[in-house]
Amino acid sequence: MRKIIMRKIKEAFRLRFLEKRSFEEIARNLNIGETTAREYIFRAQRVGINWPLPNDMDEEALEKVLYPSKDTKENPAIPDFAMVHKELKKKGVTLTLLWREYQDIHGEKGYGYSQYCNLYNDWRSQSDVWMPQEHKAAEATFIDYAGLTIPIFDQQTSESYEAQIFVAVLGASTYTYAEATKTQTLEDWISSNRRMFTFFQGVTELQIPDNLKTGVKKSDLYEPEINLTYQEMAQHYGTIVLPARVRKPKDKSKVENGVQNVERQILAPLRNQKFFSLSELNNAIQESLQKMNLAPFQKMPEHSRYSLYLELEKPALKPLPINPYELSRWKKTTIDGSYHVNVEGCHYSVPYTFNKKSVEIRYNERIVEVFYKSKQIAIHAKSDKLYNTNNQHRPKNHQLQAECNPEKIRENAKKIGENALAWVEEVLKDETFHLRQREKKCLGMLQLAKTFILSRLDAACKRSLFYKNFSYKSIQAILEKNLDQIALPCNQKIISLPQDHDNIRDYNYYDQNKGV
Repeated sequence: MRKIIMRKIKEAFRLRFLEKRSFEEIARNLNIGETTAREYIFRAQRVGINWPLPNDMDEEALEKVLYPSKDTKENPAIPDFAMVHKELKKKGVTLTLLWREYQDIHGEKGYGYSQYCNLYNDWRSQSDVWMPQEHKAAEATFIDYAGLTIPIFDQQTSESYEAQIFVAVLGASTYTYAEATKTQTLEDWISSNRRMFTFFQGVTELQIPDNLKTGVKKSDLYEPEINLTYQEMAQHYGTIVLPARVRKPKDKSKVENGVQNVERQILAPLRNQKFFSLSELNNAIQESLQKMNLAPFQKMPEHSRYSLYLELEKPALKPLPINPYELSRWKKTTIDGSYHVNVEGCHYSVPYTFNKKSVEIRYNERIVEVFYKSKQIAIHAKSDKLYNTNNQHRPKNHQLQAECNPEKIRENAKKIGENALAWVEEVLKDETFHLRQREKKCLGMLQLAKTFILSRLDAACKRSLFYKNFSYKSIQAILEKNLDQIALPCNQKIISLPQDHDNIRDYNYYDQNKGV
């Protein structure tokens, strides 16, 4: 057996030093593990062996160089595996790096790479339950709700509801956060996440929730569909949502252990207490949570969740944004022919050119935004009005119709000048015409502001008022003939024609000629 091993070692040297093969290729070629292939080469490099081997070095001599007799070698230095385990949680740190640092210190007195790894794995398997799954500092937060609930009683009616227990665990330190909420709805879910970030005083690279319907609309192995509000919150905090895979317990072992610890160490001891508000329950949870986080690990009494958090996680966490996330809801809809979208019973306009298009709506307590293919096409202040319409969103004919009401007419006339406003008031109070006719006449005058400067239009209205002519066409004629630039006569009476001459027919004329 020893001869077979030495033959493989020599072949490993040849493949590495002469053929320049990778450790993976050497391992596959010799049917050995990749770590074993690495150890062969590291041993050779440590004692200065290269290829080709010296002519006088047979397999026995090679074995003595690579594996000195135990009689001539002191007992290897025992690595500090608690320190090794803690260092492995730091970004970029690997077991190979730590072994090399160990070798730099102990040299020949240290263990080889394979033995070093085996001893570490043995130590880890015998350590506390929080250690088997490795996570780098500030890499991931695991989130779920506990299975246990706590009843909250109404003091007046004695009715109760079951408070839900939100649990979050940092991957490297298992530092834990927990709180009670009334429900698992989106509002409570987002609020719990915001308070979690504040408690941890930073953000990890990943958020790994279980496949809760609140946060994950559709679970999928490769591309899970995240609730848009939850996704937006993650973007605000600069993190990524990566839900645990369905029926993959290893993905969420951290939070399952965290939930178990919360249930056993916090919720179970509170089972016989009666709570009358969420704040009362949360005060009790926070008190017990602090004790749990400060408690030393059973087999690592020099460390606690909190001490590892301070040493490993907190320095590596991303900083919190200046402002916390403001809860916004999202919905998808298709714009109907009225170029409005419905948000909580109120209607908000979008440009009419997007009729029949599928859009996304983002809304909160302040604003309503509408997006088409991720581009914002409309924004409104949140309102209780039934219809909230931006006139620019209407087609031209609708814009004219919308402006055709007494209040809007007066508002636009006032912008032209006092004479235009006076002309409009005279037209609107003439009840010999229907209101719609009066509005259209005013609208005709207002449209002239698109062709002529406002000062000229106001002067034309003044001239029309002077001659008591209330046709918008007469104002147009005044402007086209530049009559607005001619001074009005001073103190000149306007001559009225007599109303009783022969060319005027009274009603008797029509009665006498009836039937002609």
